[in-house]
Amino acid sequence: MENLILINHNRNWGLSEELVLKLAKKALEEKGYEKDVELSIRFVGKKVARDLNLNYRKMGYIPQVLGFPMSKKKDVDGKIRLGDIVICTQKLKYEVKFQKSELDTVLYSWLVHGLENLLK
Repeated sequence: MENLILINHNRNWGLSEELVLKLAKKALEEKGYEKDVELSIRFVGKKVARDLNLNYRKMGYIPQVLGFPMSKKKDVDGKIRLGDIVICTQKLKYEVKFQKSELDTVLYSWLVHGLENLLK
């Protein structure tokens, strides 16, 4: 089975789902997950990112990336449900400008970071 990448975002997020899918697939393959994986990527605003960080990590700052791991083992249907990566869209866009970098470069590094959090 092919990897399943679920993307959740606000209507006005300003990014491309195709780019996110491409980079997420590349990151999964780099980590050795070429098939049978389900991964959720959620893009949120500053308030939601801060609230999640406060509620789950007891930290009051706005994070760039959060990871909510589920499992590294295959489920009964043969899928590995790694979990959720949460990215603050506004911080992503700010970081691109701050680093004077390309969106795909920063987003890819954040997706890899999120995956590493899920795989710990």
